[in-house]
Amino acid sequence: MSKVLGILNFEPSYVHVRGLEDFRPISATSILGRYRIIDFMLSNFTNSNVESIKVFIKNRPRSTVEHISHTSYNLNSKRGKIQLLHGDVDYKNNELFNVDVQAFHTYMDFIDQENASYVVVAPSHFIFKQDFNEIVEEHIKSKNDITILCHSTTNADRRYLMGDLLKLDDNKRVTEMYKNRGKNKKAVVSLETYVMSALTFKQLVEEAVMTSSLYSFSDIVADCVRPMKVGTYQHRGFVACISTLNAYYEANMEIKNEKEMLKLINDDWPIYTMTNDSCPTLYKPGAKVTGSIVANGCQIEGTVINSVIGRNVVVKEGAVIKDSVILPDTLVDKNVKLECAVVDRLSIITHIKELKGSKEEPIYIKRGDRI
Repeated sequence: MSKVLGILNFEPSYVHVRGLEDFRPISATSILGRYRIIDFMLSNFTNSNVESIKVFIKNRPRSTVEHISHTSYNLNSKRGKIQLLHGDVDYKNNELFNVDVQAFHTYMDFIDQENASYVVVAPSHFIFKQDFNEIVEEHIKSKNDITILCHSTTNADRRYLMGDLLKLDDNKRVTEMYKNRGKNKKAVVSLETYVMSALTFKQLVEEAVMTSSLYSFSDIVADCVRPMKVGTYQHRGFVACISTLNAYYEANMEIKNEKEMLKLINDDWPIYTMTNDSCPTLYKPGAKVTGSIVANGCQIEGTVINSVIGRNVVVKEGAVIKDSVILPDTLVDKNVKLECAVVDRLSIITHIKELKGSKEEPIYIKRGDRI
């Protein structure tokens, strides 16, 4: 097959994960106690034998750089590489202008140097399993100008909000691309994954830059629905769009279910991540853990129910954690009760003995907080 370049895009403007986004890109956030969100899409690329990947970082690059630089993703270093690209322009006071098209345009020379025939642009805030080879082959066969990976859903009224929805004709070609404002439950959702020739990609970026400084790549794709041949490839399987704190919480709760996890992770489709040489988790007498994922390096003395516990978390005697996501290096002290909470890393919960959110509105504890 012709050479394929993978471009891992940064999160669009509609992504607002309250609290977590203040400290790292959402793609670099821990999920399931062990992985980072970005691991799933990078593993899709490498499992699909895409060996040249450009990772664009919108802001706060430290976490992403540190994580990727310590993870091989099973790439052959002689043939391929992951290149991290972070904008030189400071958008701190003008975040509105920090859009993907401007980043693509800035680094177009690096993209050209790959001499790729095709480009796959994928999102960093989505979680799904997909062989990109299948989409590229279908794209070539169909002679589309652009092929969009899509997913049929029955919960568009509360998920994928402000993402892109697609209207299709009888031939599964896109006739309209518009924003999801939650009006309908059933919809065809764009998974913000686009396949096209390298030449088409370059032309779209140039056209977007000439059109508006605020244009995103999805905006210019939407403009091309009429003049170009835009087809679709249907994704079937688990999808999570991490665009809000609720979505992050729900994704953890859903994927920890063994049935859903096997749709994403198995021996034939491993998810690569940074290895950690923590010791096994210590379960002390009296510890009770049910329906949960507990990472290495933890010390569990209390009760954990239906939760995700990150690495090196300490749960003291009498503490009860239920329906919660606890990020690494957190201390939950004696007799503390947490329910429907997202606790960011390095937090210490000791003085307040009960914190309770809801599954619809989980409570968030800030990184490094002592409460």
